[in-house]
Amino acid sequence: MKFKHTVNLLIDNFKTMYKLLLYRIVITVISMFAYYGLITLFFNNLNNIQYYSDLTESISAMFNLFLEGDFPEAGKYVPEIINNFTALMDYLATTPGLLASFIIEMLVTSLITRFFQGLGNYTASELVNDKMAMQSEPHFMVTLIKNLGKSSAYNGIYVPLSLIYDCVCAVGVYFLMFKALHFLPLLAQLFLAVLLIIMLIALKLTFATDWLPAMICGKKNVGRAMTYSFARKSKGTVAVYEFYAFSCLLIMGINVMAAICTLGVGLVISIPLSYIYLLCYEFVNYYVNNDIRFFTDKRTIIHPEHEKETSREDFLRGE
Repeated sequence: MKFKHTVNLLIDNFKTMYKLLLYRIVITVISMFAYYGLITLFFNNLNNIQYYSDLTESISAMFNLFLEGDFPEAGKYVPEIINNFTALMDYLATTPGLLASFIIEMLVTSLITRFFQGLGNYTASELVNDKMAMQSEPHFMVTLIKNLGKSSAYNGIYVPLSLIYDCVCAVGVYFLMFKALHFLPLLAQLFLAVLLIIMLIALKLTFATDWLPAMICGKKNVGRAMTYSFARKSKGTVAVYEFYAFSCLLIMGINVMAAICTLGVGLVISIPLSYIYLLCYEFVNYYVNNDIRFFTDKRTIIHPEHEKETSREDFLRGE
């Protein structure tokens, strides 16, 4: 039933997807300029290194031969390119300062980008909650500014934790699949790597699933909401994990199809739609677990099995 309610709520919040899409496009364009500047600066610093100059010359020569249609002669440059690339990596390993500073700058930029994207996700969560509770449709930017303090506090904790978790998982999956299990066929390694990544993403989403709803609907501060979400006491953790594992597979499949079948154009819709879908589930799960009634559309109200009576004090407080 939660999946059915989530889909119905997703349809009812389709306008929110377009608002989030526009916001994410603006943040993405700005972040791409920042990434481009860092990458350009890094490669400009490599121009003084002979190994890099040799590598670029080899690649340029091979590319020119490809354009001329001389494929056999172009293929002769492959060993040279591999040797130059290996020499460049060895040089960077012996002088790690340049590479380390580039990686740190990229991570900081990623952290800032995720933070501002998180502000949009928090705002979308407010809009989803308002739809569920009152069928109201506040303005996206007004809601963003109004809740800037709370959303900044949430993202100031969640974004660094999420980035650290993602980096640790990425490194762990790489060494487990491609180092410890290097004897397996490549297809088996890739299959297991994708499977493990999906399981790890589902685990993160499971423990964070009640964080936003507890803040927005439950009126908890960021610390209490985090504790409430991570505690996972009598909240159907296994069922939630199964939902997220299934949803990760579904979202991955849809986005891959959108990327291949529409040459990437479909990702403009499928990516923000995926975020709204997950947000809808978070709030459906929280409302159902806490016996709170909610709208899935203008004509449908979902009544919990054990609906709580609202006291006069709670009503006056807006709870």
